[in-house]
Amino acid sequence: MIQQVLPVVIEELNDYLKSKFNAIEDKAILSSIIDQDGTLAVEGNNKIIATLISIDRDNTLKSGPANQLMGNQYMEFSPPVNVNMTIMFSALFNKNHYLEALKYISGVIYFFQNKPFFTAQNSPKLGRSVDKLYFDLLPIAPNDLMNIYSMLGAKYMPSVVYKVKMLSFSQDNIISDLPAITGIGQVTNT
Repeated sequence: MIQQVLPVVIEELNDYLKSKFNAIEDKAILSSIIDQDGTLAVEGNNKIIATLISIDRDNTLKSGPANQLMGNQYMEFSPPVNVNMTIMFSALFNKNHYLEALKYISGVIYFFQNKPFFTAQNSPKLGRSVDKLYFDLLPIAPNDLMNIYSMLGAKYMPSVVYKVKMLSFSQDNIISDLPAITGIGQVTNT
């Protein structure tokens, strides 16, 4: 699901950046910054790199198994798992294009300020499996940002970090089926 949702957001961000800055090519890409071997993961420069830096469980809507009547039986389903994602947008621009990097980071902020919610209605490519995503700008202290870049194995570049709330993983996983009660002392099996 993550691999379906984030490219849709990046595509919309690219459309916005092209429109705002009269860019010809896509500036935003979804990628790690550094490959596992320590080399730069992105070919070329002058890009905004969107990197997923963490996934955590959202416990605000934690629920137990759900029951649903299907015919003459109650089906017990596994509850959905709701997750939040932390995404960093980093400006990887040539050293002579620092102001351009700041312009595009500002463009990212403007984009999510203008469109903090993504739903199937305002982003049809998300599909019906996504109820709502909310992009929330995170305040990151300089030492925390340094730790993030160290974790990624990269050098600092202008960046902004967003918490994406809440992606729900739900599949019709039937745990058990129970016969429906049709009256006192009566049980119907199908």
